Amino acid sequence: MKKQITWIAIGLTIATASSFGFGFAQSTALESTLRAEIDAIYKGDYRAAFVDKKPELFLKYIPDDFISESIEGQKFNAAGLRQFFPSQFPNMVKTIEHNVSFEDVDVISATKLSAVVTLNTLIEYKGAAGNYLVNTIGTYRDVWEKRNGKWFEIEGNQLRNQTTSYRRP
Repeated sequence: MKKQITWIAIGLTIATASSFGFGFAQSTALESTLRAEIDAIYKGDYRAAFVDKKPELFLKYIPDDFISESIEGQKFNAAGLRQFFPSQFPNMVKTIEHNVSFEDVDVISATKLSAVVTLNTLIEYKGAAGNYLVNTIGTYRDVWEKRNGKWFEIEGNQLRNQTTSYRRP
């Protein structure tokens, strides 16, 4: 009887480990796929919005139910973001650097994920006293949802922000 219980326990342990391993492999594959899709947006249209000065490339991913909170506690909805975001482009000379890196990704479902991303930009602007550079490093928790086959950023909360401005040498 003791041997039977031991074999049953070993069998259950192997079965459980196999189940968890298989689930983990599926989860990892799904995370990799979703991460690649979102990464393509960050490095594609989001980057091009700054480099090509086309805010519409960013805003097309912002649905009407978008919400955001800055590190200072200021809240934005889609209408506020659509008004604010383009306002930074008229004085923009060029984007020198625009890099995005993932810090963490949590798969919520096959059509929804939460990503902690760090954005590092170096942008030259024109001002009354001459051109100046703005270096921004911001970390955000972005929540993405796929609706009718298209990804939308439904939430974008600022976790950290550091901005340095200096005159163009």
